[in-house]
Amino acid sequence: MEVYSLFEVNEYIRRILALNLPEAVWIKCEIAQCNESRGHYYLSLVQKEGEDIIARSEAVIWNRTYRKIRRSVGLSIRGLLQAGMEVKIKAKIDFNEKYGFKLLVEEIDPAHTLGQLALQKRATLQKLQEKELLGKNARLSLPVVLQRLAIISSENAAGLQDFLNQITSNPYGYYYDLKLFPAAMQGLQVVPDILKQVRKIKRAVIPYDAVVIIRGGGSRLDLTAFDQYELCEAMADFPLPVLTGIGHETDESLLDKVVHTPLKTPTAVAEFIINRNLNFESEIMQLGLLLQRQAGQLLQLQQLQLQQLEKQLQFDASRLLQQQQQQIDSFEQQIPQWSRFQIKSAQQQLQEWENQLHIFSVEHTLQRGFSISLKEGKPIRSIDEVQSGDKIQIRLSDGDIQAEVD
Repeated sequence: MEVYSLFEVNEYIRRILALNLPEAVWIKCEIAQCNESRGHYYLSLVQKEGEDIIARSEAVIWNRTYRKIRRSVGLSIRGLLQAGMEVKIKAKIDFNEKYGFKLLVEEIDPAHTLGQLALQKRATLQKLQEKELLGKNARLSLPVVLQRLAIISSENAAGLQDFLNQITSNPYGYYYDLKLFPAAMQGLQVVPDILKQVRKIKRAVIPYDAVVIIRGGGSRLDLTAFDQYELCEAMADFPLPVLTGIGHETDESLLDKVVHTPLKTPTAVAEFIINRNLNFESEIMQLGLLLQRQAGQLLQLQQLQLQQLEKQLQFDASRLLQQQQQQIDSFEQQIPQWSRFQIKSAQQQLQEWENQLHIFSVEHTLQRGFSISLKEGKPIRSIDEVQSGDKIQIRLSDGDIQAEVD
């Protein structure tokens, strides 16, 4: 039985591959991992059937090739070389006796990836529509004044600095209570990081006025994380209004479709917040001016009414004084006649009282035949007041009789 060395086997495989696959071929696969070292990019490529990996291979993009691809594709190559991205690459199959099998990437077709992402985005949009999540967050009431804001962004994002510079140096002197909740804005960690931070925001003791998600500019491929259904669902159901400025002027992510207020850039978000507060201040000032004007008009009206009342009071007082003077004049004319009448009435009353006094006087009573019995000068009213032998006096109209009680 013939025995081969490992080197001989690998050399044989290399010759077979070189003879049968001398030219580069186009391959569809998914990037499972991507690492960069000294300008070289080392890829782990897989093919999946459902969730199962049915094929795996290592690939490399040498620095020179990477620069060439970048000149052809543009900055979007950074969005292509991400874990989880489906790509179409042109690679030459290389097998080295010492280092084994490897794919040497020569070209990348971004159209294929963008097409796949577009299909996924369309399917996610349809799912969001079926779940009635589009516009759900937009139906929340946004406070008329935005001051306490939760910001989700990368600490090193240029867009974050643009936002902070714009909002903190506003020319109106508005103060904002800003709290950063750091999260990845690119790559596989975008969705889990943002979901982790929104849970923290939801647990805040003092609720925020709104949540702001911002990032710097980038290619269309950099927005793929913001098209994920899990992230869009969480933001649509979030109990606070969400504002986005993810830094892309032309393309709209699905996240922009489900949040309360989507804006193109972080600077635009800052301007929106500042202008909203400015509009509120302007409305307050206009209301103040309106109140001042209405108060002035009301004061002027009240002054006119007071002047009219003053004139009316003067007129009424003059008329009342005239009426009282007329009454006094009338009384002056009536007093002599009234006095004579009162004197005559009093005289008649006195005469009547005099007649009655005369009728009821002792003298008149005695003249009518009555007498008064006196004991010691006091009238005797009862028989019990005298005894036998008492000396009494009997007074008649024309004199007194001395008598003794028998």
